[in-house]
Amino acid sequence: ELSYPWVGRARRAIERQGHHPFKHYVVAHLAKLFLIYTMYESCQIAWSSFLYHKSTPANLPLWIFGNAMVYEYFSMVFVRSAVSAYFYPRLTLLYFLAYHFYFYSTAYGFYDVALISWITLMIHSMIFTVIALEIPASSRGAVSIEYPREVYVKLSWPEWNASLPEEWTLFMPLNSRYIPVHDRQQEEPDQRSVGLDDGGDRDDTDALDSNANSTNNDGASIV
Repeated sequence: ELSYPWVGRARRAIERQGHHPFKHYVVAHLAKLFLIYTMYESCQIAWSSFLYHKSTPANLPLWIFGNAMVYEYFSMVFVRSAVSAYFYPRLTLLYFLAYHFYFYSTAYGFYDVALISWITLMIHSMIFTVIALEIPASSRGAVSIEYPREVYVKLSWPEWNASLPEEWTLFMPLNSRYIPVHDRQQEEPDQRSVGLDDGGDRDDTDALDSNANSTNNDGASIV
């Protein structure tokens, strides 16, 4: 439920209402995943003939697309803090561009050896992200069950909590950040403005007292 919070809400709503069994919900999601995976395989074949049309080792495009899929699932499950969201995508993009720069700059290079180096660096970046970035973020409360991601996309219109978010929102940039309670800065009142306000109150009080004294003195003189 951390990666897909709406799935957990829908499951609890199905158990509470009882309009249909929960397996219908699971089968519907599996059918959608099967359709998306079929589309993914079709796109993979089309992009392989376009991007990797020259002579390459066997199953090289499959390994490249497999690495991209691992990137995606790791980001979805483990990349939750603001530092990880800033660091991990840029590092993976750097590795991806470096490998393809070597791929397109040679006629037939050591693509298998370079692929092994790429996968090793990818594993290193994942371990570093979890140990050095995600665990400290979870320890200080930036990532929790109530707020599974420190940075997120905040929409300008209301949405149902149990509904699936619109798919096009995946392409929107992150625009909001959760700040733990202990890290929030409390706004303190300006001492100078407080002093001026207090002085103004004292001046008004002194003026009223002086007016009251003058009235009493005038009254006493008249009597």
